[in-house]
Amino acid sequence: MIGPEQRITPLEALRAVTSDAAWQNFEENEKGSIEKGKFADFVVLEENPLTIDPIKIKEIKVLKTIVNDKVIYEN
Repeated sequence: MIGPEQRITPLEALRAVTSDAAWQNFEENEKGSIEKGKFADFVVLEENPLTIDPIKIKEIKVLKTIVNDKVIYEN
């Protein structure tokens, strides 16, 4: 049975879709973290998913999305 003991932390989840995902695709030199020389693809969120109640993460609003140094979405 799957239960609370199988959960990962918000930080582990964030890494799974950013730096760890880039590493798995051999793209860690171009993607996965915000560093000079890497693609500047990121979102600006209404709240910090690392500090709010994990149950409320799904309710966080995206305020802005930036891809290739350009704003492609702004709320």
